[in-house]
Amino acid sequence: MRLFSTVLILFSILSMLNGCTGSPGQHLGGALNKEQALKLNPDADIFEFDGEVYKTNVDWIEEEELKKEKQIGEIKEGMANKLPIGAKIFTTKERKDILIVEYDGKEKRYLLQLGE
Repeated sequence: MRLFSTVLILFSILSMLNGCTGSPGQHLGGALNKEQALKLNPDADIFEFDGEVYKTNVDWIEEEELKKEKQIGEIKEGMANKLPIGAKIFTTKERKDILIVEYDGKEKRYLLQLGE
């Protein structure tokens, strides 16, 4: 009986802790959707491409040496919250989780958004 009570108490504690530690993207293969990314940071500059969400203003990616590889698309209506329609999207040669967006003579780097 004592062992049963101990196991029941431990199970209850673990269940409560698990319920308190949830985060956007958890248990979803790690990928965040637009709503989850904006919930983490309502002012984030994001866009969605090919079912994946990318965000800019990530300090460490600005320091990376990256080269544009090939254009894979353009920003269309509803894809981005701050980018202009027609901005060009490029892959990078060095990393698959970073895309470069070019518009009005500017380049911005965007990192794939993953949860836990």
